[in-house]
Amino acid sequence: MQSFYPEVTAKKDFIMRVMKTEEERFHETLHDGLAILEKVIEEQRAKGESSIPGTTTFTLYDTYGFPIELTEEYAEEANMTVDHEGFKTEMEAQRSRARAARQNVDSMQVQSEVYSNLHDESEFVGYETLTVSTKISSIILGQALVKSASEGDEVQIILTQTPFYAESGGQIADHGTIENESFRGYVKDVQKAPNGQNLHTLVIESGEINTDAMVTASVDPSLRGHTIKNHSATHLLHQALKDVLGTHVNQAGSYVGPDRLRFDFSHFGQVTKEELEKIERIVNEKVWDNISVVTGNHNIDEAKKMGAMALFGEKYGDIVRVVQMGSFSLELCGGVHVQNTSEIGFFKILSESGIGAGTRRIEAVTGKGAFEVVKEEELILAEAANLLKAQPKDLVSKVAQTLQELKNTQKENESLSAKIANSQAASVLSAAQTINDITVLSVKVDAKDNNQLRQMMDDLKQKLDKAVIVLGAIDGDKVMISAGVTKDLVGGNYHAGNIVKLVAEQCGGKGGGRPDFAMAGAKDGSKLESALNSVYEYMKSI
Repeated sequence: MQSFYPEVTAKKDFIMRVMKTEEERFHETLHDGLAILEKVIEEQRAKGESSIPGTTTFTLYDTYGFPIELTEEYAEEANMTVDHEGFKTEMEAQRSRARAARQNVDSMQVQSEVYSNLHDESEFVGYETLTVSTKISSIILGQALVKSASEGDEVQIILTQTPFYAESGGQIADHGTIENESFRGYVKDVQKAPNGQNLHTLVIESGEINTDAMVTASVDPSLRGHTIKNHSATHLLHQALKDVLGTHVNQAGSYVGPDRLRFDFSHFGQVTKEELEKIERIVNEKVWDNISVVTGNHNIDEAKKMGAMALFGEKYGDIVRVVQMGSFSLELCGGVHVQNTSEIGFFKILSESGIGAGTRRIEAVTGKGAFEVVKEEELILAEAANLLKAQPKDLVSKVAQTLQELKNTQKENESLSAKIANSQAASVLSAAQTINDITVLSVKVDAKDNNQLRQMMDDLKQKLDKAVIVLGAIDGDKVMISAGVTKDLVGGNYHAGNIVKLVAEQCGGKGGGRPDFAMAGAKDGSKLESALNSVYEYMKSI
């Protein structure tokens, strides 16, 4: 069907890379989920529990793509069960949240009907000015049209002319003041009304407002200034991403505020450190090139012929606003921008991450925000250098040296720990008994964690033939138990999982495992020694 879908053939290599990346991502997700499941199994055993909590099962299903049947298989291998009721409870809670979210959306749609009959003429003049003398044409209080409102009220108003930008295209709304000799109010939000007017949410700080009153509307210049720097930077970033990563990159969402910018884009894999550095440098070079930012209104077809980028999913009218930055960037955009790229000052990427299949996110700052980030990093660097008694320029080599010393110390500790475990394993051999021509050893030992207990078990199994070994240890309020059966006895009547279960149950715990090796956790350390001694009687009864 390539005659109908020529882009599939044209983008064959790209499509194959996306498919391969998605497969690898899925395997990584499963691997991460399995690591969580194994940790939970170990924690539950340590607490003497034999069930996987419903919250864990749901997280594995919802976040890591684990079908509940897969969790059941792993649980069965570990002689554990799955809390199905808890899983169902979590599923229902999620459905309730989804229903509530839909109801909120429906509520907003109903609320918007209150404004559907408002046909006031309102002109946005915020491209040219931040302050304008204008008139209040409508006041809405409690979803009803009113003639006036007073101090303490939060109202929504429409102005015949407004410099306030209404939130759209990722750019947040302007804030500022509306006032005259009778009142003063703070504009905390601006949204588009159903018929296209800018709807100002106004908190009346003093006095009383009335319809048809003349007022002065003033945008906060500082917030607007920081916001437009970030907005213009997203245009430069968009093109830089295409230049470095490929023409498949397209905007998938954005946030532009005075504090930072967030840019979501389509891409099949993680952006490398080298690519990020290149993208950041390209944007800054365009800032330093002092490129004039030219805006103009054009017919939609004319704008597309010019090569202007349109955002997928956005609705455009017959006449569109085109924002051009030299020969580098050309986009359709109704937002507010700097007049020259040099006004952006400095562009700094904060992070790059994946937010979904095939979608990445970059967060960045510009101007003063970028300076503050760099200054903070400089202070951290200086503090780290001071702690390591080095100059900042020598920090990398000093850290490498310190890490190598730490690695050597860890090796020494591991070696010493192994020697201690081996020495202790040898010292407990005197407690072994011969029962039915089998060496049985069931003793309490000193071990700081399950790994050390496992190491002792391995050492003893190497030293003994035809042996059943059970080791118990107490660390704080945690009881750890392991059981092992040497290879020459595996397959007979001796099963490590059954033996560890016998000991754990006497200490208020549960456990199980393989025929040759098993571990368990319990709660009552006072009964550990008697439980370990019971192994000798158990072996005599087999």
